[in-house]
Amino acid sequence: MTTDGERPSAAREWALIAGLNLAAHPLGILIVVGVLGAAAYFDAWGFLAAPLALGAFGALGRLTADQHLPGRGILPDDEPQLAALVRDVAERLELRVPILVRVIPTPDAVLAPTKVAGVRVLVLLLGLPLLRRLTVAQLAAVVAHELAHEPHLERRTSWLGRARAALVESLDRRIHVPAALAGPLLRATQQQSWQLETSADLVAANVAGTAATRGALEQIASLDVVFSNLGELWALTLAEAGEYPDDLFDAIETALADPFVARQAAADRILETPDPFALESHPPLLIRLAAVPERSRGPWDPTAPIRLRDAEVLDRWCVRELLLPKDSADEQLRPVRVLDCAPERFGASADEAFEALRTATGRPSRQEALAAALDAIADGGWARLAQAIEPEIGSAPRALRAAASREVFVGCLGRAVSGRLLDAGWVRASRWLTQVVVDPDGVQVDARELISSAIDGADPTRLRSLLALPIEPRTTT
Repeated sequence: MTTDGERPSAAREWALIAGLNLAAHPLGILIVVGVLGAAAYFDAWGFLAAPLALGAFGALGRLTADQHLPGRGILPDDEPQLAALVRDVAERLELRVPILVRVIPTPDAVLAPTKVAGVRVLVLLLGLPLLRRLTVAQLAAVVAHELAHEPHLERRTSWLGRARAALVESLDRRIHVPAALAGPLLRATQQQSWQLETSADLVAANVAGTAATRGALEQIASLDVVFSNLGELWALTLAEAGEYPDDLFDAIETALADPFVARQAAADRILETPDPFALESHPPLLIRLAAVPERSRGPWDPTAPIRLRDAEVLDRWCVRELLLPKDSADEQLRPVRVLDCAPERFGASADEAFEALRTATGRPSRQEALAAALDAIADGGWARLAQAIEPEIGSAPRALRAAASREVFVGCLGRAVSGRLLDAGWVRASRWLTQVVVDPDGVQVDARELISSAIDGADPTRLRSLLALPIEPRTTT
């Protein structure tokens, strides 16, 4: 935990804020340099006073102005149990600032300061997926974690966090500073950001207990995986047909109840993705879990979620806020229930995976393409094959290419292998995932796990034996 003595000096933090903001807006810097160069060349400095002043005030305004509050406001009379929980946690933390609670559609929780009628208040944003999924005790831990950030909402720390986030976001734009230049700035601020999070986790454990805090961290990580993977897949697939998932949150809850989805989410949430440029503002989950101290449980229910009085209203609002276009009156999407759709409608098909393998290997048939992919596992050339499947891997930072190559190769070959086994008479083990299949004797096989093990051992023998099974004539090429 950061102590006053460990905190960087004010001069260093202001320098970092300036550096992060400059790096986040390289195009603006080029324009300013160009204008100054033109002024120097034409000796027209007087004409720059007004534009420079307007630009400075505009930049300062964007940095400091309170943005439009996201989410849907929740009045205490609308959701009395939620209001009582937030009030109880705030009292235990001796926090006397008024708190406005707003619900957002994503599995996030955020605390932000603002002013209402000139009075400083805190805005607590809580994701509807958290309200639906977490137990009351786990939700109390989340609220305590966010309210623990209140002492760090003072101007300098807040600006530093926003400047860091702006630089990370800017790296996804077409014009951005080189990652090698952004990296030192992000690394210089990551440790402080991580310390703020682990300090807030300590407060959460003191208030709600160790089990609730760790449980909340794990549940939120799983929700984020499923929301990002399956939720995004459903939305994009249905949007192509002019539809949207009206039962998004019910479908996510149903998917998380599937043991295969839960296992995959648990594996993905602890997967340590390379972060050579220090993009992540939160420590990895395993580090956070290990840092939570042992504390006794709090007074809240550890078995069930909080009861929402207007749950259906919030569901409808969040789905529409998240998925329906707001700027185009001409584009009307039709509501569809994911739970009523055929499983085959979602996810990349085996045919697409086979086609990708045939193109990458240059082999004319599916069987030959599969054989070439297994040969690449045996001789260690699978990473080159992955880059042939997804050429953009070659433009990724060198430190990320190995992980990206493995994910692309395992994903593509996994879809092909599971598709091949389905053609041999096996069945899907889960309606949500295609890589887990069941043989006629009821034995479950995870194609991705088989491929990962084969890569680690450079031994595709087990895969070769499975792919030697007879197939239906209709699938031959």
